[in-house]
Amino acid sequence: MTKLEINITQLPSEKELKKLFSQTTWASKRKNQDIRKMLENLNVFVTIRKNSALIGFGRAITDGIYRALIDDIIVDNSYQKRGLGKVIVENLLKQLVGIDEIFLNTKPDLEEFYKKFGFAKVRTITMKK
Repeated sequence: MTKLEINITQLPSEKELKKLFSQTTWASKRKNQDIRKMLENLNVFVTIRKNSALIGFGRAITDGIYRALIDDIIVDNSYQKRGLGKVIVENLLKQLVGIDEIFLNTKPDLEEFYKKFGFAKVRTITMKK
């Protein structure tokens, strides 16, 4: 069995990430140049590779002290339901220790998954532009 490589220091290429994003309903239309720009500004992330192929990714946006937003948790369709999403979230949370508040947006069917990490649904006024 091939060992998985978990990394928090080596960014994926925009081409690799575009391939993962293309498997989603929410990120499939992202453009390579926009993905590249996002990667240039990224400090908190985790990748999972198998045989050097990118099979998992997650990132967080943060000011480093008060707020963080976990985003873009993706596992290649052929590797889902094997605990890799859990590995991604755990590694992101390790990098966010000490942050006052950590947010995420998710679909209702994934709320139970995130509750395992201490996330709770909140009833607040939320705005989006």
